[in-house]
Amino acid sequence: MKKNMLWIALAALILPAIARGFWFYRGVPNQPKISTPDYQALAISQPPLETPSADENAKQTGGIVLFDFTHANQYQPSEIQSLTESIEKRGGKVEVITDASLLTYKLKYASTYVVISPVYAFTEDETSAVQDYVNRGGRLLVFTDATRGVLDYNPFTGSAVNYPDTGAVNPLLSLFGITVNNDYLYNVEKNEGNFRNVFFDDFGKDELTFGLKQVALYGTHSVKSPSGLTLLRGTGSTLSSINDAHDPAEGGAALSADGNVLVFGDFTFLTFPYHNVADNATLIANIADFTLGGKQTVSLANFPYIFTGSVLQVYPTSEVQLTAETIAAISGLQSSLLTVDVAIQIVDEAPRDGDTLILGTFTPTDELLSFTDPFNIELDEFSETITIKNFGEIGRAGNGLLLFEKNKKGNRLTLLADTSEDLLSLLSVISSGSLYNCVLQGDIGICSVGYGGSFSEDTGEGFATEEPISGDATLEPVIEATPTPGG
Repeated sequence: MKKNMLWIALAALILPAIARGFWFYRGVPNQPKISTPDYQALAISQPPLETPSADENAKQTGGIVLFDFTHANQYQPSEIQSLTESIEKRGGKVEVITDASLLTYKLKYASTYVVISPVYAFTEDETSAVQDYVNRGGRLLVFTDATRGVLDYNPFTGSAVNYPDTGAVNPLLSLFGITVNNDYLYNVEKNEGNFRNVFFDDFGKDELTFGLKQVALYGTHSVKSPSGLTLLRGTGSTLSSINDAHDPAEGGAALSADGNVLVFGDFTFLTFPYHNVADNATLIANIADFTLGGKQTVSLANFPYIFTGSVLQVYPTSEVQLTAETIAAISGLQSSLLTVDVAIQIVDEAPRDGDTLILGTFTPTDELLSFTDPFNIELDEFSETITIKNFGEIGRAGNGLLLFEKNKKGNRLTLLADTSEDLLSLLSVISSGSLYNCVLQGDIGICSVGYGGSFSEDTGEGFATEEPISGDATLEPVIEATPTPGG
């Protein structure tokens, strides 16, 4: 009996397990063979690379290219190394400006002013300085980038707010007829590995596009200039993220109508390794040529960078005596000009060529007339005023004149004042390195160097306001002279 009970217990344990096995068992498993990629034959697509060096036959032109770093610019020097090296191979020098108060002064000698992806907009004074600089023939190069921008958060709602670089540059670029859209261009049909990496093979005719067959930009805004030239035009399948449409008037880069303002919607193509993709290296070389091609029309606004050589010949006319005070004033000017690599040499005859500084008074002489005649100035020994075209009558006392004349053989600056004391004061003004106390109009400047009889009351209690000078004159701000960057 006990035996039967044992078997019954074993069956109660084993039979349910066997039953479950038959219920769920589906036979011998047959695992299908999973095909795997042929990794040995797998080839990763590579972008087209430009093998020849675009700088092999670079022409030595020289010049100074000023890079902005005063508007929280979103780049590092290492990112633009391809451009800076290309500039230096052409004999150019790169300078970075970090103090916005020096912008007006540094633009006096810069070949091109480069602005890359700024966060802060330009002030009214900065905008005016850049506009005057471009009007003188200087060049402006602006890079924006759709992948750069400042992301901030609303403290009340917690929502993210994006501040693109387009908002910082468009007020400045609007002065030159160029706009950068707050978008990015994309192409899902033909691209460099990503729909936002857009190829361009249709180019506006200009030296900047010479030698280009295909260019790749990486996350570019679209740029338009109704009055200028679209340089990089996308195909019909290149669309804007704003409306998913193609606009043939917009592209990756544009040039202003006067050819002095160049704008790109992307600067990633300057960085490694993208600077070697397609014809990007050739484009960068062409941009380097552009930056060193700016030639300002030199005027008094460029002082002290108005001389062409390394020696300035100082000629005192017969009315000027080289007293100890005069020598001291000339010495002060010499110290100032040495910061811009210009030495002074006193001569006893009026030079026929080379850079010259003429020192004289308002006393009319035959010798002086040869220097004043080109400016239509009427000097009268017995009059309390002098007459200048476009200025009118100017009081002799307390005023000094700057007359600037450009010549292929050398530039000439003539300094005139009523008395020897006023002439010394005028020398002190220009020794400061900037014409801060002068009203400039073209190649003529009028500087306050003392007090004229018409300024003061007979009682001696204070000074009357001087009558305004007629003409479209500009007053320079006070800026201290700084050393020129190596040439």
